Amino acid sequence: MIQFVGVEEQHIRQMAVLLAKRHERERKFFPFFPSEFEEFDEAEMVLRKMLERPYISGIVAVRGIDVIGYLLYEFKESAERGRYVWMDYESVAIKDAEHPRLLRLLYADAGAEWVKNGYFHHVMMVPLGDRKIVAEWLDQSFRYEQKYAVLPLQDFEAEAAEPVAGLVFRKGSREDGPLLKKMALWNSIHQATAPSWQPITKETMEDIKSSYEELSADGGAYLWLAEQGEQIGGFHVYFRKADPLSLVTPENCVALPAASTNPNLRGTGIGKAMAHYCFKELKNEGFDYIFADWHSPNHLASYFWPKLGFQPIMVRMSRQIDPRIAWAHGK
Repeated sequence: MIQFVGVEEQHIRQMAVLLAKRHERERKFFPFFPSEFEEFDEAEMVLRKMLERPYISGIVAVRGIDVIGYLLYEFKESAERGRYVWMDYESVAIKDAEHPRLLRLLYADAGAEWVKNGYFHHVMMVPLGDRKIVAEWLDQSFRYEQKYAVLPLQDFEAEAAEPVAGLVFRKGSREDGPLLKKMALWNSIHQATAPSWQPITKETMEDIKSSYEELSADGGAYLWLAEQGEQIGGFHVYFRKADPLSLVTPENCVALPAASTNPNLRGTGIGKAMAHYCFKELKNEGFDYIFADWHSPNHLASYFWPKLGFQPIMVRMSRQIDPRIAWAHGK
């Protein structure tokens, strides 16, 4: 018989074993993941760090004295989502021998309390190594929002792409702040169109333009621009990505938080040429991996980055419960 109880100190070690075993299975698909989290002590350190957060809670599934699954969740609030429940990449694991349906049971038990207290929006980071696990969340009406992927640079070789007439690459500098502010509009406007239909407010746009402008003065940024005559063809910006408690961040890795091609020049080969140039430069800088993400409904990004060799490793999924459930019970 399975029981669901709140997380207590006595459960944490067994939870760490489940997480370490899950990570071992994921590394069979993504060997560039850090290997140390296959060790129980390292996995336990990750869980204990998560449990230090002020608004986090969790449940464990217990059969007898054995923990066979757990679910950690954090209560959050933002202007975009309102009140919501967040489940991180390390927040869920079940015993290998258990049926994936155990995930549904964990979610149903914890989620009943969330909905009772008005948390109708549920968001989670889901590993992609086991498609049966992904299918369980899809069957619970979760949907894809954002894909996260890694490109191993040691296997990357720039192709002899068709030359783009007049295209010149250069490093960015402080003087490029106004240019970056202008380019901030390119991705956001595209995201608001079909089939992404991701709304963006004027206030959000102003924040994005300011953050793009600041990139030019960030000493930790690897920034490159492409120019074609008097036109800016596009830009890429990268930052070193290092997180000692991340199960998905490879060593010698950079993150690609922003990249765009001039909408008027898309389809001319500039995007591919710029990506190949930047990847080569990063490889020369000594980096081994690039970490990137994109909005799943963005058809350009969803096609472009995997074609360049990025391997999706996890996905952000969400579910919006109809708030009428608070009063509509058929009575």
